[in-house]
Amino acid sequence: MTTKQTITILTVVIVLSFSGNLLFASENLPLSKQGRLELLSKAKVSEISRQEITKAAAEESKQHTDTGYLAHPVAKDCFDALGYRYTGGRYDNELIRFRLRCPPKIVSGRKYPLIVWFHGKGESGNDNERQLAHLQYTLPFLTGPKSLDFFMLVTQCPSDNPYWDTSISSEGKGDAPITIALEIFEQILKEYPVDQKRISTFGQCSGAVGSTMLIQKYPQLISAVVYISATPPAGFMMKDVTISSFNCTEDPNVSIQGMRDYVQRVNNAGGNAHLTEIKAASHDAWTPALSQYKVIAWMITQKKNSLFSPPPGMVLEPRSWLQVFMYFGIPICCLIPLLIIRLRKRK
Repeated sequence: MTTKQTITILTVVIVLSFSGNLLFASENLPLSKQGRLELLSKAKVSEISRQEITKAAAEESKQHTDTGYLAHPVAKDCFDALGYRYTGGRYDNELIRFRLRCPPKIVSGRKYPLIVWFHGKGESGNDNERQLAHLQYTLPFLTGPKSLDFFMLVTQCPSDNPYWDTSISSEGKGDAPITIALEIFEQILKEYPVDQKRISTFGQCSGAVGSTMLIQKYPQLISAVVYISATPPAGFMMKDVTISSFNCTEDPNVSIQGMRDYVQRVNNAGGNAHLTEIKAASHDAWTPALSQYKVIAWMITQKKNSLFSPPPGMVLEPRSWLQVFMYFGIPICCLIPLLIIRLRKRK
């Protein structure tokens, strides 16, 4: 390879690295007409101190009197509370409440990644809060000096129907939580500046069913999925979605062997899947995934059909633009003049 070709390739890589929208631009898909969203209350991120962020991010999730977990008060302050009017099954123009985390500052003309979060059975309820359990581990990404620019959609199964794919009443569209969540998802895409090439989903325990059904309906949109303490999708091979799974080796509720076999089948079929095995006799794989492996930071880097998305299993720390420039920009800026000088000497 000649020096001139080397310079050309290096220049292309730099441009693509710092301008993600040049090659893989967002694709606006036709969306069905649904009800409008109603803002019920705004996030209170400006009231959260650095000390509160650090302290809350280190606290373990607390269990409630049933079988699930409670949302941390500080994490709740990072999310707007919204409502969506839904008719179907037992609902007639019912206000379905949910949570949405927005980027700290939305710049006009810019689009942002979206994470769609599906909670486990124990976080079902009617309080529009429990579904935020475990998100205190992600506080440094949600608010404060190292917060990242992305949306996060968190809906909730009702107390009397904790399973995402089940309808109590099948009248009309039915009232399965996933049916409602998918309509809300479509409405978010209509009303917020979401980059439709950077949408990923997080499925915890039984919430993995919600993530899988989201991918099945919108395979052209979802770039990546994180499965936590979950059984693999039955009869559904995902070759075009990056899969990052976290399971405990001695989980009393879910055998890890099923996910081991599924990950191997996906990779043998040409997909991109990775299983992180947590050596523990516990069902809790979400704590290390969110705190130690920082899967939220990894998820927002995923881009549909991108050659530059970090592989599953990689731990990513949030970096400021100055840090990125110090690590990569300065060496590259020093290398280019040297290559140019060498090229001129050869001429």
